[in-house]
Amino acid sequence: MTNSWLILATKIALTLWLFALSVKDHLHRRIPNGLVLPVMFGALAWQVYIAITTKANALGFIALAWVAIFMLWRAHIFGGGDAKFLMALFALFPSVEFLCFFSLVVLLVSLPLLLAQAVKTRESPFRRLAEGLHGLPTADDLRRHGRPYCWTLALPGAIYLWWVL
Repeated sequence: MTNSWLILATKIALTLWLFALSVKDHLHRRIPNGLVLPVMFGALAWQVYIAITTKANALGFIALAWVAIFMLWRAHIFGGGDAKFLMALFALFPSVEFLCFFSLVVLLVSLPLLLAQAVKTRESPFRRLAEGLHGLPTADDLRRHGRPYCWTLALPGAIYLWWVL
């Protein structure tokens, strides 16, 4: 009985964390380290504990995910806050299943946003895509034109947390 209350409390706390990050990003276009790093390193410590005490070991997956996210940050695909947030998510849910689920949900949510933006600005989404293929954005491009869409990254985490776990 205590275990079920602990699981419920953890799910509620993580949901509130995801919501707080999304709101902070939307209002201030910034994801503060104080909200991300404790969860990121706490989840990593938990995965190390699991690896030590059981035969389950997700540390290799986490390392690969973090390297990929770091490379996306260096290419200015994500800002630093988004990258740290993604590192926290993949430390919390270190599995290929979550990666696939995450990718699908982000795609399903982001495509309508891209199309809505194109309609709003009367710009072809394919033109913007083609412009993006000519080179990676600079840090300044990301700072000036980046969108506060942390919620699109948080949504799959919240759904996975309540639906799958």
